Amino acid sequence: MRIVLKLQTICGLILLSTACSPLKNSQYHQYSTLVAEAPECLQNYTHTTSTTISGTATFFKRGINLVMQSTELKNMTLGDPIVDPLPIRYAEVAVYNSKNELVQCGITNDTGHLKGLDGVSDLTIPAVADYYSIRVLARMNIDIAAPLAFPAKPTLTAHVAIKQDIYTNEVHYIKTSIYSNGVDAVNNASLVAYARQTDSMKVEGGAFNILNSIFTAYEYIQNNTSAVDTTCLSPKLNVYWKLGFNPFQYSDPTGDPSSIGNGSYYNKSEENLYITGGRLGDISIDVTNHFDDYVIIHELGHHIENKCGQLLSPGGFHYMIARVDPRLAWAEGWSNFLAAQVMYDTTSIAKINPEIGPKLSAAGFSNRWTYFFGSRGFSDSVQNVGNGTGFMFDLKKAGNNPDTWQIPPFQGMNFDKVDPPRYPGEGHFREGAITRGLFKLANNCGGTCTTSTPIAFTNFWMSMDKITGIGQATFPFKSSHSFMERLKTLVTPATWNANYRAFNQTNTSEALHLFSDGIYTSGGISRWIPYGTYLTTLTGGACSTGQMYIEPRSDDPVLTGTNSDQRYSNHFYTLDLSALPGVDEINVTFAKQNVNGTTTEFDLLLLQEDYFYNGDYFCQTYTSDGQCSVTVPTRTTSTDVVRSDRRAGALATKTIRNLQALDLTKRYILNIRAYTANRTIATVTDYSYNITNQAGLNLCP
Repeated sequence: MRIVLKLQTICGLILLSTACSPLKNSQYHQYSTLVAEAPECLQNYTHTTSTTISGTATFFKRGINLVMQSTELKNMTLGDPIVDPLPIRYAEVAVYNSKNELVQCGITNDTGHLKGLDGVSDLTIPAVADYYSIRVLARMNIDIAAPLAFPAKPTLTAHVAIKQDIYTNEVHYIKTSIYSNGVDAVNNASLVAYARQTDSMKVEGGAFNILNSIFTAYEYIQNNTSAVDTTCLSPKLNVYWKLGFNPFQYSDPTGDPSSIGNGSYYNKSEENLYITGGRLGDISIDVTNHFDDYVIIHELGHHIENKCGQLLSPGGFHYMIARVDPRLAWAEGWSNFLAAQVMYDTTSIAKINPEIGPKLSAAGFSNRWTYFFGSRGFSDSVQNVGNGTGFMFDLKKAGNNPDTWQIPPFQGMNFDKVDPPRYPGEGHFREGAITRGLFKLANNCGGTCTTSTPIAFTNFWMSMDKITGIGQATFPFKSSHSFMERLKTLVTPATWNANYRAFNQTNTSEALHLFSDGIYTSGGISRWIPYGTYLTTLTGGACSTGQMYIEPRSDDPVLTGTNSDQRYSNHFYTLDLSALPGVDEINVTFAKQNVNGTTTEFDLLLLQEDYFYNGDYFCQTYTSDGQCSVTVPTRTTSTDVVRSDRRAGALATKTIRNLQALDLTKRYILNIRAYTANRTIATVTDYSYNITNQAGLNLCP
């Protein structure tokens, strides 16, 4: 799985062997021009004499099957549609006469009943005998009022449209025809969006399920953020979904769609969300996400961070089996947490999937949703299809003993297993650990969740947003560590120390240790500085944080062994040259501290704000599905590196110069890196280092 922000694409929860990068649309020849979205139906038509229409709009979705082994939940799959359809809530309604003239606009209410534009009054039509067509569109523009406890909280508008494709911009809809004699009211009009192709080839239930999941998430946010202004989400969100179509095809219309990875994603530059409907017409074997509520809300989480915080993920592979770029781990972990938090809420899950709680309870589990889940294909007893598979893990489980992948190619591998005593803080570099860790702090949910008072979701939101959280411009390089330091401040350090500090440091925790809790510093030595810590001080004396140590590790053996360990082999500092006047040179001097350690070379790389990590390998050979099969070491620099010293050899000092020629209004990140490509590093390897300027003064955090 890869996210590539350079190309402005954000992906999440892509199932296996899928590279999350801008891809292709093989159907572009049929679209010579783009068509604008049809205007919203917002006019209340007044008729000299009128009659009324009453009825309901509902949708079916595929339910979730539990895959059990003895008494243990091993996996989940998509199965038969739910027994009772769900109401289509607050969707746009349009009524046309036999001449295809628009005669009335309305909306559905919370129970899916057809109503006037205010959601309360009757839906009226002319008192003229005629055949009328009623459409319910997968589009809404509805205000969500403030919770009763916070009446002054601004109203959040859920303004969302689920559309076919980027060319026609046609909003999905269902319709029915009725006859009015012009005198009597028309009762019991019924509009149903189905989940089986045998009921409807278009499976319109997918579009309305996407709409329902997004609206439910908006409701949860508005009702669980206290008095905080969430109107950052009010601008319209466009969502594109087409049955049997892989949206990765959009970015390169000349490519072969059979060779393109399949999945859903969020496009940051467009601020649009794309949900996969399958690939090459297949919806029963390949990945589809229109009934994957967790995936839908996960992708919405990227939109939320983009609009209400600051989305800075660089992209990259993230299969939740290896330590990765902390910015990537944070962005994915946040979106996973949001999806789980919405679905854990009893009110929300009843509106999303009312069957899952009773199923869990009948199997002997809590009826609360505490899972990460992504499906592939489905099984259906009527269609005689048994293709359902997928992957899941339980968020309640200990970080040192999590669930394992259920399907190839990573079958049997742990979902981001952590080792808190041996590798403190490694959870900040693991998407799965961040997901579980935030969820456990937010809920008293059994397992290894907090047993003290759960931290309110409001504090998580305020730690993320651009008003009080790491969405502020002062955080150009983000990680879960900076987020959790903000969270600690919001709950107050005293409360954190009393209720959460020990919980966050236990052997079964998620290794999300905080620097301010003193876990990394002992005897005047600091063995790690959090990712993105500012270098702020010039001094002739020692740094107040103590002597810095770096402890290189061999490259991560997962994913062909090409992952430089970003927790141990790399240290990252934010450099704001405007706050360090006159600093034109940075020297880093290294000293080996353990005779049994491996003699190691080091590099300095100064990277721009939106950098993509400059790896130490070059892919020599790719497989037919775009995966790298043969890599070779390289010590080159990318265009994101503005200054570097990558000279070979065990040089005691590395230097970057001419810093004053850079744009002093921008911030950069200084990457102090052990060069470990294809090298075996002993675990006892320790190096101290000092950072100085051209005058020999120490640069300190």
